[in-house]
Amino acid sequence: MMLLAAGNILLRIFGHPIAGTFDYISFMGATLVAFALAYCAVNRGHIQVELLMDRLPGRVQGIIGILTGILGAGIFILVTWRSMVYANNMRVAGETTMTALLPYYPYIYAIAFGSALLCLVVLVDLMKSMARAVKG
Repeated sequence: MMLLAAGNILLRIFGHPIAGTFDYISFMGATLVAFALAYCAVNRGHIQVELLMDRLPGRVQGIIGILTGILGAGIFILVTWRSMVYANNMRVAGETTMTALLPYYPYIYAIAFGSALLCLVVLVDLMKSMARAVKG
């Protein structure tokens, strides 16, 4: 993405910009973020208030994990579902970008897949939180 943007800037100076650069970078960025969210969740890279959580008993930590897990799974189930519906609508309509004429739907399907992966990670964490709440 950086090379594409830098190349476009350089070529723009000479009057020959790369057509569709904004489209390419936008799609790459959205797709990368969708998969990076799941990767970050697997590696426990999301922000967590450890100062407070570490002082709570294991059972309370588990209950908080259950609540956040249910909320997170619910949100990303909705994101996945609606992304799939939206991608299908874009595919049927034949929507493309104006400059590069790229179809939108493959990238929206990729975003839906990344959201589904994140949902699976959240569900696994939810099960771990349930076990922590039971064990105390």
